[in-house]
Amino acid sequence: MFGDYWVLWYAISNSYSIINSEFRLLLDSYLASDTQTEFSSTISNHSCNSDSSNLSETIHNYLKDCNTPYSLPNKSSDVLNISYRNISKHYLFGSKNIQIYYSSELVLKTVHPAIAHYSKTTTTETDVIFDIYLKNDNLYLFKNGELMSCVPKKEYHLLQGKFIMQLLCSLHNKTEQDWIGTLHGSTITDGNSSILFIGKSGKGKSTLSALLAINGFELLADDVSPLLSENQHIYYNPLSISIKEGAFNLLQPLVKNFEELPIVEFNKTKGQLKYMPCIKPKHDHYSCQAIVLVNYKPESDTIIEPISIKHILETIIEDSWLSPNPQHAQQFLDWLQKAKLLQLTYSDTNSVSSKISTLFKQFNHEN
Repeated sequence: MFGDYWVLWYAISNSYSIINSEFRLLLDSYLASDTQTEFSSTISNHSCNSDSSNLSETIHNYLKDCNTPYSLPNKSSDVLNISYRNISKHYLFGSKNIQIYYSSELVLKTVHPAIAHYSKTTTTETDVIFDIYLKNDNLYLFKNGELMSCVPKKEYHLLQGKFIMQLLCSLHNKTEQDWIGTLHGSTITDGNSSILFIGKSGKGKSTLSALLAINGFELLADDVSPLLSENQHIYYNPLSISIKEGAFNLLQPLVKNFEELPIVEFNKTKGQLKYMPCIKPKHDHYSCQAIVLVNYKPESDTIIEPISIKHILETIIEDSWLSPNPQHAQQFLDWLQKAKLLQLTYSDTNSVSSKISTLFKQFNHEN
């Protein structure tokens, strides 16, 4: 229970549902009743005006929706075709030497721009080899010769997500089964703990991360924040911050050599992007003290205030991957309960940095 809301996890569908206390009582009564008559009798004690038939149908449909079986993506039986190795890139992440083969310049744009600053000309032994290619309107991802993902090209974001997960596994010596999930949000650290910033696309979370990185904080992860089961910490994601065209004028005078960052245009609906590399944090992972819903609002004061779990979950779940493992689901809910749930409304770049600094100091004092 989070304040006025209950969060339920349904194992069959691996879905999270947010309900109020009144609906929770009706749901309990429905599940405890053997017949429609018994349910009608039970709820009449609570409300004589209730239409038990309509309520019963509503709850039945709700439970049906929540128990649609969770299914893993279909896995193709295709084997690696090395004839698509037209472009080769090497990347050095610390001590990890990763090689990626791309079939074309267009396919290269799916992942390379976000990790281009790790690109190296190297002859040292390769630790991991990825292959990404387009064949028959499907995008394929292989890791060390094993097929990881095959998706229609219009769903390229699914391949990007799978690549990031496999890259994280390689860099942190983990498997997919070790993660609670990869959360749709950007994480900033002060060197002691971290804050996860979430928000719908265009609400300014990546721009905020860039501003905070300029002002002395460190970027732990942009857009995809991996949460590990072992310690419930958020881990380092090496991808650069994705900056949308609308923030170019704001960041250009603040970021050194910003105008020299190449413009990338892969998806016309997303417009032009620049990828801003950041210095790697001191540690690979940090505990998360708060989840902050970002709301950029022109000419507004900078306000940080508590927010309900309903708004947090409705924002974070839509584009996140969360493990279907029951233990991980329990850990995720426990992790949510420990974090402060806040909303940040801002427009002024200087005051927002000061507010976040004060928030970190508060966490450090409490700990």
